[in-house]
Amino acid sequence: MNEAAYRLRILTGEGIFREDDIVSLVAPGVLGYFGVLAHHAPLVAACAAGKLRFRASDGREHHYRMGKGFLEVLKNNVTLFTETIAESEKISA
Repeated sequence: MNEAAYRLRILTGEGIFREDDIVSLVAPGVLGYFGVLAHHAPLVAACAAGKLRFRASDGREHHYRMGKGFLEVLKNNVTLFTETIAESEKISA
């Protein structure tokens, strides 16, 4: 199955941390984790510190630990602004 991709941009106070074309994202909201797929309705959400994960359009999964921040979804673009972010190992459930 060929999933629709959209653009992710992760920003910190130091500038652009990462940009990717992705097909899914799970972020830590202040009220719990939430997911974003292509063609998601416009959204602005406060994010809590926690685990961020997304699957790139090439199928690879990426896992990060992030600090507090905000996430905006608009016209197949997701912009995440966070205080801190660092790569993390995948943790099995």
